[in-house]
Amino acid sequence: MELCASQVIDKYRKYGFEYKKLYSNHSYLTFTFRSGFFHNAEVVKISNDVEDRKQIETKIKSLNELGISAKVTEYSTLDEIEEGLFAGFFDVDSWRKRIGNEYKEYVESVMLAYPDQERDLSYDYINAPYTVVNSNAEPAPKIIDDIVSRLGDDTAQLILIEAPAGFGKTCTSYELISTLISDKCNPIPFFTEFSRDRQARIFNHVFVREVDRAFNQVNSDIVEYELKNGRIVMVLDGFDELLSDTQKSESTEDYENAEPMLETISELLEGKSKIIITSRKSAMFDGATFSEWVERFGDKFSFVRYRIERPDVGDWLGPERQRKIKNVGLNLKEVSNPVLLSYLRFVNEQKFQELCNSPDELVTKYFSSMLEREQERQNLHITPEEQSSLLTMLAEDMCERDYTSESKEKLIEFFKSEKCSGILELARKSYKASERPSIDSLSNTLSNHAFFDRSNQGEGRIEFVNEFVFGHFIAESILKCDDDWMASDERFVEPAVLSYVPRHTGEREKLWCLLKPMSEFLSESNRFKYELNMLDEIKDGNYDQCSLMSLNIQQHKLFNNCAVKEVSFSDCVFTDIDFVAANMQDVTFINCKFYGCGISGELLNTESFLFLNCIDNNGFINDVEEYEPEEDVDEIDELTRLILERYWRVGSAQIDRLHIPLASIYKVCQQQGYSKRQITLEIKRMKSRQILEEANDGEYIAINRDSIVTIKEMLGRT
Repeated sequence: MELCASQVIDKYRKYGFEYKKLYSNHSYLTFTFRSGFFHNAEVVKISNDVEDRKQIETKIKSLNELGISAKVTEYSTLDEIEEGLFAGFFDVDSWRKRIGNEYKEYVESVMLAYPDQERDLSYDYINAPYTVVNSNAEPAPKIIDDIVSRLGDDTAQLILIEAPAGFGKTCTSYELISTLISDKCNPIPFFTEFSRDRQARIFNHVFVREVDRAFNQVNSDIVEYELKNGRIVMVLDGFDELLSDTQKSESTEDYENAEPMLETISELLEGKSKIIITSRKSAMFDGATFSEWVERFGDKFSFVRYRIERPDVGDWLGPERQRKIKNVGLNLKEVSNPVLLSYLRFVNEQKFQELCNSPDELVTKYFSSMLEREQERQNLHITPEEQSSLLTMLAEDMCERDYTSESKEKLIEFFKSEKCSGILELARKSYKASERPSIDSLSNTLSNHAFFDRSNQGEGRIEFVNEFVFGHFIAESILKCDDDWMASDERFVEPAVLSYVPRHTGEREKLWCLLKPMSEFLSESNRFKYELNMLDEIKDGNYDQCSLMSLNIQQHKLFNNCAVKEVSFSDCVFTDIDFVAANMQDVTFINCKFYGCGISGELLNTESFLFLNCIDNNGFINDVEEYEPEEDVDEIDELTRLILERYWRVGSAQIDRLHIPLASIYKVCQQQGYSKRQITLEIKRMKSRQILEEANDGEYIAINRDSIVTIKEMLGRT
């Protein structure tokens, strides 16, 4: 056994050790480390020599006499040294135990949100359907397994997990970190949650602060070093809370808001780094600016984008309960919300039958049951109606002042405020004089409500337990608003909409009507999605010349009651969709997926539907599209030149890159006045001439290597 002394010294110095040359020799290297009151030394054996051993024993004795505790260690390889230093400084066993406790606390908080606590309830993570947006490869059946399989790669990866509000981002994050700590071969997770509070948060500072909180013996440089070695995986939950989503167009504002965080992340993504972020669906990730950012670092790390879809009812409820729900006429698609499915999963048989007897009151009964149980749980003399009023006022304040979490002290202050004091004073009078609590005491009790959850990894901040509950009380505030309801940020619309999807048609239509004043602040994609959720159809018809992105549309007859023209769909998934051809003109689909889709009626013309980088499972695209490429032409037109110059820039001696994000090509060409449809037609024409070809990632388009000479001639490059 013999190790390189300089390499060993370098490893120890990275961890803050000081190399002691006077106490070292050819076979043993001595390092000291001071931490507060303690001063220790480690003597590392790097080769075999009897005389060296005798000499080092004398040196160790002199160190001990100086009050320095010294030990001798022996490693076979440099990798073993790194593993030993990592395990010692990061206290990996204790770290795994702490993550396990955090997971347990999270599970307990989730289970507290179900009213039927008379029997033992067990938590199970339900694997929701998901897609890998920028890959056509078949993923693993379970999202956690698919993600963990990627963590073993020797390349740096940025992994994004997207989902609508309340559809499983945080529980997926917790399930992932729980899975990672269950196997010692996995990297250890560095987990951070973000919530929107009243003070802007700068990620560069957040990262260092979270490192200091999590690892008290190592600095952020060491954490970064081991992240790049693949021994730590970073999981950042709630990326969207750092964004400002108030925009209509391509998300430039969002990108500028997120850019400092993305730049910090890009600096960390080297070697074997793995960084996982979760977010609500944001237009930012669909925009050309973000695509260009990913492309800029394409040689440094790969980007993987997961999208969690609507829950499958069959995974939550047994066949008997599914049958009963269908028999009473409740649409299983409408109750496909994790909170309601959990409620139906855990509620006892008697209450389940009561729900079946009045299916239109499913959501009302859920909240009534929870608020009634809160009275018993905390001996709270505040009626369910009064509790609802207090929580509605809090949700209204959050929407007005743009925050989603608050400290316990500030929450208590809110309940003590003039807004809430009337309800609390009335509640106090219902107690016996000898048991009557103070306003402070009642406010403190309310801050421990089952509809609240502590968040942010020990910061003591409190938020609504999930987005469905939060959305319910936002919707209550909208319905009680005397004027046009306006929130400080678009992000507050989504939970309100999703909380009303399980309601009957009249209630959904009423809420959607009251949300109209906010519609001008919604992105086109979100407005389309929310309208479909609330009305079960598109009635507005105001989507001409719109770009709709990242939608998952299931079981609809699309554009049955309104006409649309010159609209494009990008990165969308359509399942069991019947497209009404007579009402659709010049529609473009880019990198979309179609499952079980069909056409009603005759197309207006052969180019009414245009597909680029799309796939289906039933021949739908071939049946619909009758594109015939134009004959080859000798002269290159301006649009062709614009596209080719994205690959071979002016002034460059050779092709700069073989793959370009489609979003980047569309952005540059649209800036020159070309429509998305014109650009798509030109790309298809260039594919038919074998100048361009499909890339492995559906969000990219590639140069055909065999046509480089032709491209050179077309561009007039010598």
